[in-house]
Amino acid sequence: MRDTEDLIDQLNHMLSQEHACAIRYATHAAVVTGPNAEPIRARLKEISGDEVEHAEKLRDRIVALGGKPTMEISTVDLKEAYDLKNILQINMREESDAIASYTQILDVIPEENVILYETIRGIIEGEQEHLEELTRLMSTTF
Repeated sequence: MRDTEDLIDQLNHMLSQEHACAIRYATHAAVVTGPNAEPIRARLKEISGDEVEHAEKLRDRIVALGGKPTMEISTVDLKEAYDLKNILQINMREESDAIASYTQILDVIPEENVILYETIRGIIEGEQEHLEELTRLMSTTF
């Protein structure tokens, strides 16, 4: 039982981060300027939507475990940035941290909970795609 409670706590922690990530990406998209701003803004908005989807998946898995999904927003993950280079750096760092955190969660998921395991693997895949895209954008822009 305690293991399940700990897992729910970890998932809720990530849920609060996903809430913040969606807000951070949406806000960063709004402030991007410059000659190439539109495609970058569109992609940041799309990533914001991906983070909302991650949050939805986490909520479903938390409920399936018998827990209550948090409505909290991680203020630690609400990092302001107003220039593209800083926006990319912040989001690359946050994606890397999320991948590490989700990978740790994979290690404690009970073997029989295949749905949760596959859900977290899918979220990691999404976060890795975001990181790769942000890294490419950084290397081609700066």
